[in-house]
Amino acid sequence: MDETNIDREVLFSVLNGRATTAINRRFYKDFRAHDIAITPEQWVVLLNLSFKDGITQNELAISTYKDKPSITRLLDNLEKRSLIARLADKRDKRNNIIYITKAGMAIHMKAKNIALQIMKIALQGLTEEEVRIGESLLKKIFRNLE
Repeated sequence: MDETNIDREVLFSVLNGRATTAINRRFYKDFRAHDIAITPEQWVVLLNLSFKDGITQNELAISTYKDKPSITRLLDNLEKRSLIARLADKRDKRNNIIYITKAGMAIHMKAKNIALQIMKIALQGLTEEEVRIGESLLKKIFRNLE
C-alpha cells in the first residue's frame, strides 16, 4: 500500500482493535453469566492444552502468543485453582511441562461452548466465503508480522 491509502490502513487497525476488544468484552460477560470463573486469556491456555497436553511452558507461550512473564502469571493463577499441573521436565529440570487437569478440562469444555456461541454471533450475517476470505487475510497479516 502506498501513503495515499494510510487512512484505510489506520481504519483497518482501529476496526481490528475494536473487534478484538468487543469479542473479549463478550467473553468476560458471558463467562461471568455462566459462572465460568476464568478469563479469556486463561481459556486460551486451556484451549491450547486441550489440543496438545504435556508441553513446555515455552511452547505454550509461543502457541498462545504470550511473553514469558505473562504466561508465567497465567499459569500461576491456573495452577492455584488446580486447572493445570506444572511438572519439572525429567530430561531437563530447567523446563516445566504443563498438563491440563480434569477440572481444567471440565471448565475448558464449558467455556468452549460459550466461545462457540460468541463466534457464531460475531460471524452472523457473513457468508462462508466472507469468513474464509477474512480468515485468509488475517493469517496473511499475521505471517507478515511474525
